[in-house]
Amino acid sequence: MLRLPTAPYHEQHVKDFVTAFCRGLRGVRVEEDRVGNVIAKWERPRRRDRSGHSGPSHIPAPLVLVAHMDHPGFEMLGGRRAEFLGWVPKDIFKNARVRFYGNDGVVRGTVTRFDAAAWPKRKLLALKFKPGTVNPEPGTPGMWDVPAFRVTGGKLQAAAIDDVLGTVVALATLAEASRRRLRAHLWCAFTRAEEVGFHGALALMRSKKIPKNALMVSIEMSRQRPWARIGNGPVVRVGDRAAIFDPAASAFLWGVAERCRERDSGFRAQRALMDGGTCEATAFAAFGYRAGGLCLPLGNYHNIGSNRRPRAEYVSVRDLEQLIQLTTAAAGEWRSFGDVTAELRERMSRIERSAPRPLRRI
Repeated sequence: MLRLPTAPYHEQHVKDFVTAFCRGLRGVRVEEDRVGNVIAKWERPRRRDRSGHSGPSHIPAPLVLVAHMDHPGFEMLGGRRAEFLGWVPKDIFKNARVRFYGNDGVVRGTVTRFDAAAWPKRKLLALKFKPGTVNPEPGTPGMWDVPAFRVTGGKLQAAAIDDVLGTVVALATLAEASRRRLRAHLWCAFTRAEEVGFHGALALMRSKKIPKNALMVSIEMSRQRPWARIGNGPVVRVGDRAAIFDPAASAFLWGVAERCRERDSGFRAQRALMDGGTCEATAFAAFGYRAGGLCLPLGNYHNIGSNRRPRAEYVSVRDLEQLIQLTTAAAGEWRSFGDVTAELRERMSRIERSAPRPLRRI
């Protein structure tokens, strides 16, 4: 899937892959909302009573893994003009190489001019193509001309890891739930146009397809920070640049990570504020949902490489494997989420009881 082109408003190739993959999983139901967000649902199998009749067992509110299918990219406007959709520093465009994915194949070009007067609302560009090349049609999506996908030295590199790899993690978790027949209530929401204003997430909330008592967990690829490094494991993200996430959600996810470590001595995880950007957890929290976050530390965030030249993004393969281990465990343990607040209260009470003496009025 990481080889597929994607950009805000142009997620159709990734969306088609997601839909086909989910429909191929036993027990997974697939829905769409009116703007093309995809919701895949796994609910634990129905329990048979002693008479052999199948009846509904109690199913708690869903754990919803959320990932967006777009990545900052280009859109042809006509002629040799294009627009970049998403955030990057403007000096990255100087003589940068781009590839466009049209119906007749890939067309490569180079940025010749950047319209600084339209910045930051519009990122308008002029391009040049090889002589004799037919200009891509208006609406054709484009990406930086960097390696589409490769694995080397324990690193996975691709043109659009953020957040197509988050989509991969959600799909892998659904596949594990289906394969293991997990007694779980797991939904995965695959959203559109996150990079240009959370359009998909906001439309999904307006559709009321996600119950308000669900726990929303944003799966992201977040710029690595000095306190959260590539290779040190997936990150339980306690907040982003804009907000701090639900404390009970963070406590639940960190508890799952600790139990993964107890079962597997090689498992590593980090807990950190990842303030390199704002993610969909903040959008859901702003509209009254309980929200938490998981992420992988990401190199070359938004393809911003050394000297601000376009480069492939990269993550640790081991971090990726352990993130899927963590999300799968969270799906299996989701029913215990309601115990988290009670456990936190009990922990505070134990700390109070351990004090040298009671607090008295002075």
